[in-house]
Amino acid sequence: MADWNLASRSRINRLFATPLIEIWPQQAQSWIEPLLGRVRARRAEHPGISRSNINGWHSDTSMLEWGGDAAIALARETMAVCARHTSDVVAAQGQSRYEMDMEMWANVSPAAASNQMHCHPGSFWSASFYLDDGGDSEDGFFVAQDPRFPSVRMNAPDLVFQDEDGTKQLSQHRVRPEPGKLVIFPSWLMHAVRPHNGPRDRVSIAMNILAIPARPS
Repeated sequence: MADWNLASRSRINRLFATPLIEIWPQQAQSWIEPLLGRVRARRAEHPGISRSNINGWHSDTSMLEWGGDAAIALARETMAVCARHTSDVVAAQGQSRYEMDMEMWANVSPAAASNQMHCHPGSFWSASFYLDDGGDSEDGFFVAQDPRFPSVRMNAPDLVFQDEDGTKQLSQHRVRPEPGKLVIFPSWLMHAVRPHNGPRDRVSIAMNILAIPARPS
């Protein structure tokens, strides 16, 4: 007969974690003004395109061509961070069968503008770098949706998992925009941007990091 007075053994396996990286690059503050200048100039001459943006301006995706030295520096820093968090599990140690490429664009969102829930098919990592929060630090969050999508369609959607320390695993995670902050996440992660109420435009740089077959040396 089992001795039920013994403390039970248990182990919680946290499966398939989703990385969401927040980083403040050392040179970030020196990039903000040059990038703002380039974005404003581009907006004055280009009507922009429509993607997930609602009532905001979305530039073309060729910002690496018109964004200047600061855009190149931001791209290099972002790709370096992505490389540190990416591994080809089949390739020989220290090597990879893939290279990283990038497309970059700017988003300008006045008060009440937003980005609807979406993902970025065809990419591996995606990223946002904030230049101006619009003067509103209380609203306008970047929102990531729990990728375990069927959970929101279950019979009791108000029930959530709880960690040992009491932390509740909510279905959405919010990230506060801050000038100089770089946020990196898997491109398949559904995400949105909530409206802000600030007196200025909220300005950010978005990036898609693509994995392409490595070219011969």
